[in-house]
Amino acid sequence: MSLEISVVSASSLQNLETLGKSDPYVTINFQGEKKKTTVKDGTLDPVWDETLKWELGIKAPRSDECIDIEVKDYERIGRNRLLGKATIALRNIVLAAPGTPLDYELGLLGADDSPTVGTLRLTLSYVPPAGISAAPDASAESVPKGGMPQMGTPNSRNRDALSSAKTKFQIRVRVVEGRQLLGANMNPICRIKFDGETKQTRIHKGTTNPWFDEIFFFQVEKLPHEVLEDFLELQVCNSSGIRSCTLIGSFKCELGMVYDQPEFAFVNRWLVLANPDEPTPTVQGYLKASVAVLGPGNVCPDLSAGKSDQDDVEANLLWSAGVHLQPATFVLSIYCAQDLPRMDAGTLQSLKEMLGVGKASKELVDPYAIVSYAGKEVQTKVLYTNENPEFRQNLHIGFLFPSMCNVIRLTLMDWDRVGQDDVIGTATIPVSAISAPGEDGFLPTFGPTWVNVYGARREWELLDGESAEKMNVGADRGCAYRGRVLCALHTQVGSYPPAPATAIDNDAFNSVRRFRSTRRFVLICQLTGTWLLENTGRPLEIEVSVGNFGNKLENTILPSPSSTHPANAVFDGCKYYFLPWDEASPFVMVNCEYEDVTHRLHAVNHITSIIDRLKKDIRGLKSTLRARRTSEGDQEVTNMLQTVISRLVAKCSLKLPEVDPVRHIETSLDKHLRDRRRSELDHLKNTAQAIDTSNVTQAMEELESIVSSLESLAQAPQNGIPDVFLWLMSGTRRLAFIRIPAHSVLYAHEPTSQGALAGKFHTYTLEYPDDKNRWSIGGVVRASVWLGREEDIRNWWDARPDVQLTVYAETYENQVISVPGSGKWTDKGLLMTRPPFSDADGRFTLSREAFFEPDGWAFQGDWFVDPDPSVRFAADAGRQLFTEEVFEQQVRIPGGTWIPAPNNWADVRGDPATHRDKIALAEGWSWRDVWSYDLQRAVDGEGWEYTVEAGIMGWSPQEKIFHVCRRRRWIRDRYLTHKVEKHMSLPIDGWEYAPLFRLQFHALERKIDMVRRRRWRRRLVPTQQGLPPTPRLAVKAGTGEEEFTQLTCPRMYIVSAERHEYQLRAHIYQARDLPAGDKTGLSDPYAVVSFCNSTQQTDKRSATLCPTWDETLIFDDVKLSGSVGTTETQPPDIVVEIFDWDARGAPEFLGRVFCRPTVLNTSEGYDPCPLQWYPLARGNEKQGELLASFEMLLKDVGELPILPPVRGDFYMVPFGVRPLLQRTRIEVLCWGVRNMATYELQSVTRPSIEFECGGETVLSPVMANLRVNPNFDKPHLVFDVELPKEELYLPPLTLRVFDHRAFGSKPLVATAVVADLHQYATEPKVSRDHMLVTAISSLEAKPGKGKPGTLDTDVDWWAKFYASSGQAERSGSYLAKGYEKLTVLSGALEDEPKYNGFRDLVDTIPLYRGRGEQAQFSGEFKGTFRIYPLNAEDTEEPPFVLDGFPSPDPQELLARVYIVMGRDLAPKDAGGSSDPYVTVSFGKTKKTSKEDYRPNTLNPIFGHVFEVSGLLPLHKDLKIQVYDRDLMSSDDLIGETVIDLENRYLSRHRATLGLPRQYHVSGVNAWRDIDLPTEILLHAARTRNLEGPVWHSDPLSLTLGGITYSLTDFEPKDGALPLTVGDPRERLALHVLHKALPIVPEHVETRELTHPAMPGLPQGQLLLWVDLFPANISPLPPAVDITPRQPQKYILRVVIYNVFEAPLQETSFVAKEKMSDVYVKGWLQGTNNVQKTDIHYRCMDGEANFNWRLVYHLEMIEAEQVMVVEHKEHAWSLKSTQQRRPPQLTLQLWDNDLIMRDDYLSEMTLDLCNLPKPAKTLKGVGPDQVPQMMGNGDINSVTINILDDYKNNVNLFEAKRVYGYFPFTSVVDGITEIAGKVEMEMEVLTEEEAKERPAGQGRDEPNLNPKLPDPERPATSFLWISSPWKSFRHIIWKNYKWYCITFIIFFLLFLFLFLFLYSLPGATVDYLVGGN
Repeated sequence: MSLEISVVSASSLQNLETLGKSDPYVTINFQGEKKKTTVKDGTLDPVWDETLKWELGIKAPRSDECIDIEVKDYERIGRNRLLGKATIALRNIVLAAPGTPLDYELGLLGADDSPTVGTLRLTLSYVPPAGISAAPDASAESVPKGGMPQMGTPNSRNRDALSSAKTKFQIRVRVVEGRQLLGANMNPICRIKFDGETKQTRIHKGTTNPWFDEIFFFQVEKLPHEVLEDFLELQVCNSSGIRSCTLIGSFKCELGMVYDQPEFAFVNRWLVLANPDEPTPTVQGYLKASVAVLGPGNVCPDLSAGKSDQDDVEANLLWSAGVHLQPATFVLSIYCAQDLPRMDAGTLQSLKEMLGVGKASKELVDPYAIVSYAGKEVQTKVLYTNENPEFRQNLHIGFLFPSMCNVIRLTLMDWDRVGQDDVIGTATIPVSAISAPGEDGFLPTFGPTWVNVYGARREWELLDGESAEKMNVGADRGCAYRGRVLCALHTQVGSYPPAPATAIDNDAFNSVRRFRSTRRFVLICQLTGTWLLENTGRPLEIEVSVGNFGNKLENTILPSPSSTHPANAVFDGCKYYFLPWDEASPFVMVNCEYEDVTHRLHAVNHITSIIDRLKKDIRGLKSTLRARRTSEGDQEVTNMLQTVISRLVAKCSLKLPEVDPVRHIETSLDKHLRDRRRSELDHLKNTAQAIDTSNVTQAMEELESIVSSLESLAQAPQNGIPDVFLWLMSGTRRLAFIRIPAHSVLYAHEPTSQGALAGKFHTYTLEYPDDKNRWSIGGVVRASVWLGREEDIRNWWDARPDVQLTVYAETYENQVISVPGSGKWTDKGLLMTRPPFSDADGRFTLSREAFFEPDGWAFQGDWFVDPDPSVRFAADAGRQLFTEEVFEQQVRIPGGTWIPAPNNWADVRGDPATHRDKIALAEGWSWRDVWSYDLQRAVDGEGWEYTVEAGIMGWSPQEKIFHVCRRRRWIRDRYLTHKVEKHMSLPIDGWEYAPLFRLQFHALERKIDMVRRRRWRRRLVPTQQGLPPTPRLAVKAGTGEEEFTQLTCPRMYIVSAERHEYQLRAHIYQARDLPAGDKTGLSDPYAVVSFCNSTQQTDKRSATLCPTWDETLIFDDVKLSGSVGTTETQPPDIVVEIFDWDARGAPEFLGRVFCRPTVLNTSEGYDPCPLQWYPLARGNEKQGELLASFEMLLKDVGELPILPPVRGDFYMVPFGVRPLLQRTRIEVLCWGVRNMATYELQSVTRPSIEFECGGETVLSPVMANLRVNPNFDKPHLVFDVELPKEELYLPPLTLRVFDHRAFGSKPLVATAVVADLHQYATEPKVSRDHMLVTAISSLEAKPGKGKPGTLDTDVDWWAKFYASSGQAERSGSYLAKGYEKLTVLSGALEDEPKYNGFRDLVDTIPLYRGRGEQAQFSGEFKGTFRIYPLNAEDTEEPPFVLDGFPSPDPQELLARVYIVMGRDLAPKDAGGSSDPYVTVSFGKTKKTSKEDYRPNTLNPIFGHVFEVSGLLPLHKDLKIQVYDRDLMSSDDLIGETVIDLENRYLSRHRATLGLPRQYHVSGVNAWRDIDLPTEILLHAARTRNLEGPVWHSDPLSLTLGGITYSLTDFEPKDGALPLTVGDPRERLALHVLHKALPIVPEHVETRELTHPAMPGLPQGQLLLWVDLFPANISPLPPAVDITPRQPQKYILRVVIYNVFEAPLQETSFVAKEKMSDVYVKGWLQGTNNVQKTDIHYRCMDGEANFNWRLVYHLEMIEAEQVMVVEHKEHAWSLKSTQQRRPPQLTLQLWDNDLIMRDDYLSEMTLDLCNLPKPAKTLKGVGPDQVPQMMGNGDINSVTINILDDYKNNVNLFEAKRVYGYFPFTSVVDGITEIAGKVEMEMEVLTEEEAKERPAGQGRDEPNLNPKLPDPERPATSFLWISSPWKSFRHIIWKNYKWYCITFIIFFLLFLFLFLFLYSLPGATVDYLVGGN
């Protein structure tokens, strides 16, 4: 592939020479490669005829690239001057035929882009590679029509709980109905498209208001963000032929918008349909639909089809965003970019330089920018080898506004000649931050301003990892600054862009120069400590930078003292390492220059300060509420809440920061944001003042809502100052980082406008850039970071009068050993990779004699050697226990005797060492034991290991004859007894040694050390008053002509005059809910506490997830610089990590938390800090909680509190801190275990359970046989334990299940942790000697259960169900008769909050085995707990709370299961439907309704009753399954639900049988319990320890628990009761049961169906209820009859008498008259029985006469006002599909055509249960009968009324007969018009009535009821082809009579003349002959 350019000639060039003419030549630049022609001397019309060729490799160029051409005047002395320039776009060249030469004659432009008279002629030819074409244009075309629905306020928090792994989702779409579809004579069908799959409804013929009511399911398994970014499209089409459809309108939305709605769905919403192919989409109709997006654990809301008289269409519309607004264009002006990193290796450039071919480029980046929004991308041109490019382009992106896309993405790319282009970095601009909706809002606008781009490390790497790619593309948070772009954005509404990109002219480009003016800023960082480091084996340092300023690896800007000195990390004595900075803290100062955008950042800080204060107050309120669960009153909380609101109002009333017009340049967005913030703050202030403090929960929700609103205001989209980075580095290698937003450290004179961290000490957590799970941290840094203008730096120093600055010039002297082992050192040799004197990294030559004093500074004293403090630390530094080791070495000749080696005692490297007996014990240490050789290695029995040659060969534990060397390791432990201040004695010369320069240096020379260095320093002092400038040292390097000057920076330190000593006491009490670390499901946790330069750990606790350590770790002699006040407000954070100890392998990390200690001055008194819970986290996942307290005590003044008590080798938590304990009793009802999984391939058969809490344990008895009886024989266990009084500190309770097996084996098979014991807390039970039960004698007699009553046959159970479920229109007269409702639950019965899962007696606790995410479900524990305090003063033991539990022996149970209906079942057939039936199994009993399945439906009405029996507790689960019946294959499981019958049976809520609200003795509501209400009440009072019931006679009342209830309280005296009610006593007892006790009422529960293959995804719902009876009860009460209602057969007779004002469709060809051949066609919606009247031919005045009867048979459930339509889906279907739909009659008016298709005229659709009232006269027909004409008649109008929105209606089934006039309508140009009127009669009859009053169809016999005579049609009504005489008479003669008469006369005259002329010759001859 190549590009050839032939430079032909030029003419009329400028003459820039004073004498003579110019010497022109041409340079052409393409893709960064320049080529030029020869020079033509002395001519202004040169001719070159030269060809320049570019080899382009295998990558095709893009069509938007350009060729830059310049014509210059060659000068032998001085620079060459420009004669003209031009640019050629590659678009036409690439699109031309390959190899086709293109001729160009270019007009040349001057340097200022002004035209010149010169021209240049070129010929271009491009040859692409085979099979590769140019990249397509990045244009703004193909903008998607339509848009997103406006769905109200989305809740993006729904997405926070989603997993980052592939997840199964289910999308449910219910299409209900369509209204006002634009068009006529349509057969509408709805199609749903999602994820490449299309599903569709049935076709509905001849209607514009189709009733679909069909549900569809889509199953996907993708990443959650991919699913939520997919689009769902609903299309309504007109199916007029065989599978051919014309689109009517569609609605398209992103699935994430649905998921963000409440309940993850929108329900029964009207979608506005639009045609996306129209330039300006208009309304094409309306579609009612429901959409739900369900992930794991989401519950589907009720998607039932809604049809109501009060259907609020206007408030329920969802508009497509493009329907009613105009197209729009984003114009993003890309001016230039800066600070782009190197992106190429530079190998080719270096090769060019070596070979002398061309000139090597230093700027190894070829940038261009891509802007994307709403799926569209446009890009700039490529500027080659340019790290600071000037793009000068406007990019245009077209879209429909408003779009739901919220992010404009700006990506900088690097063009690559070979391979894929690389991403430099990505920036995002949130549209919500640069625009505002509403009347006072503004369109998106932005800049001009700089946009910072972030990504992976700036340093070029050959292979980028996955994490680096994610950072560069913006998928992950960037770890480095990678440049910035100057851009601006404005929005144009009304049109799409004409072109994807246009150029920015010079005037526009120059106009933004004022936005590029910079000011000087200073970044200051004072570092006091770095700890929690891993051992890297290399020196470490901290670098501070902002943008490129401070980046020591960037050589394009002035250096700054931005890094600390390299130091070796020192062990902290336990686990981690720290950097040993002495009293002199490293000080970093970075000078930078940026635009002054402080007015924007100050406003953000102002709002952020409000947010921080409010969040802190909310946390305090939550903590108080958590601690006051059992508080007496809430007055204290209310007062706190009022204080919080008052503080919030005061802060919102503060003035926003002002803008300085001199320093600050405002954009239009700045002004908009300032106004918006002020108005929003005023609004929030008013909102806060209106909060009701009496409702604390609601007030907290409103405060959190205010936080969310404030966070939306605290955005700075135009922040041009990059973020601050702190990097942990080793040489030039970057290890870990922290990114700090610039505004958070920005200084301001106003405290409210200052950054929260500005100038304050904070503990920053470093993170690894390549850490995927974010579990690890790279260390912590305590630092004070401050960013401010240069003139404000004095404020930093004034705030710190106690600090003093120390500055040192620094250089390192480097040497290498000349010959290994010689001991001679030199500065030359192969290993000498550094200059003799250099910086710490060896990158620059820094000779001591070459340093010059910087301005404002002077050297003080001479150079001196200053070794790094980190090399002073010995190997045992920081350790409490240390192992001394030494190796004994022996040698021999092969096969000889072993003798001591010359180097008898050595270290591990073989270097000589001291004899073991002469090793001196260091001061402060003691020996633990004697010397012994180490056998814990690969050695023989005496500890020897053998080799042939030490240092070359490996060591072997077995002796061979060829071994000549052996050694063994002697070890001896020593421990620290007391601390001694000591340092390693260093040689005076100060050398540091290492094997290589890049490795860690140490003080003492070793045998393997090959290099050494020492640090030279010289102090610098300021020479002027005031603040000196930042010192930069000029150092000369090189010699002779190659001498040059380079800049370096000195090291800076701060020494504080105040330095205090503290003692930290970390009270680690306990943890809870830790993740499992072992396969047993438990952990062996211990805590590691790190603070400053020290780390300690607690003792480990074995086999627990809720460990109690009860330890105090004391960190003594903690020295911190700065005042006590500063330390009190800004103390170092404490890092607590929890690990799981493992016998083998490294400990497993469980969780981490950062805690802030409380600084206490003991001289003012000591008040211990209480314990508090800290949340542990592992990455972003919560992993339990830690109960701890941290006190930092000042040691300088006063005496410290006494040390805590000691337990063994550890300090305990002191009594002032630890919780106050009290004697507490824990009762355990260890009922049994269920569903136990196998362990080690064996079943669990004889389990026992150990319960542990607060250090006390109790063991249950061993179960005899799990298979026979899974309950324990003696389930009641009691143990007393000391527990905290405060519920906040209650420890968890741990369950451990052991299985007792043969040979004494007792493996741990499962565990569980009950974290919240507060739920089981109760009060001690008060003993009652007797229960007072009194009754009046007349009330003693027990009434009979079988008392007869009055039967009411007008109501059935379904009427009761519909009345209770909000469908009163389907319940008939049920409510009017005074009957009560039942409770229809929206979920499962056990999920009702008031029943608490029926865990009042027996709770179900899942058991697990395993660790972490691999933990497996192992079974369930059945039981409960009761916790209550014991009074130490009571001598008498209180009675047990759990006494009186039922027998744990097995009991047979009968379950009566009522299956009412199914909702939204998942389809299993290919057609999107199912044939569902129900299977119920309990124990060994299984029953099914397979033979009575419901065909082809997803919403079946079952009405089944099953009776199954089982043995509790062996069979505790009732399983209900719904199957899809298949004819050929096995039936498919749709879904199942499992009900725990054991909990229901044992519960005191009496869930065995729901109690009705009224007591009836007969009818549908007859009492069906085995006990009467009085008996139930008496039993409930006894089990709950209540007094009573005590009965009273006048009036009838009873007293229970001290409260008296009267029957008149529930039943008013004048209230009418149904005739079926029973005894008043029973009624009163029933009322009291519902009022006073939480008894389960009569109910229907809604249970979600799930599928084992798709856990967490609902497969539909099942409405049912279950009644439970003991199997030994006989007889059982009769079952409730819930048989589904059967439809009644009706006959609808419609008599069409006359049609008036029918549209005249045709014009007579002969008579030229308007006419129509009219007939009426009608059918019932959903049926195929289409009937027609006869034809009224030649209707010429709009009146047509018929007298025709249409007869339709229908099946109707009148109580529900629905029609039942049955039809077979396929010819092979066994049963008919039953559909329930509104009874709608459609009548259409048609014009008959003999040859062509009949023409549609108009139509009407009538709901037989909701008829518009017919007009009595023809004139009475008007718009009030047409709902579409109730508004302005425009179908596009939002203010429309649907069919059920008016009140003048008639129910035909109640009226039986209706006669009158009705209108036909049609839609013309979107306007609904009356197009005809019909006089007709409608009558509905039952089958019996129809037999009594027969009538034929049309006018057929029997033509009765009424008798229809033939219509009296005018004589002009006939079919012309069958009546020729009538056709002549009424058509031709009537209109052309005189023409006919004239024609006849002329014809007769013509005939006479013809005969005359014909006979004249003969007559003449006859006459002549005869005459002769």
